[in-house]
Amino acid sequence: MKLDQDEIAKILYEKGASKNCHRCGNDQFSVLKGSSNLQMHKDIQKGLIVGGPTVPVIHVVCSNCGAITSHALGALGFELESEESKSND
Repeated sequence: MKLDQDEIAKILYEKGASKNCHRCGNDQFSVLKGSSNLQMHKDIQKGLIVGGPTVPVIHVVCSNCGAITSHALGALGFELESEESKSND
């Protein structure tokens, strides 16, 4: 899935995610290109699990101090196809 930065910025604004930076109070942000996957762990002491569950996120960065805030793509209305459902096609 290709992510459009302007579309994501519009969705965030529509959802009210347009407040000033939580670190410095600046009101200018940019949506970073691309996305990341945050790994989820049921037991923090087991360390890194390759192929475990993840949450796809996009990141918004403050143009002043560089603070980064993550937003789950599913909560923004993006349809996310799991690897399992892809292999079943």
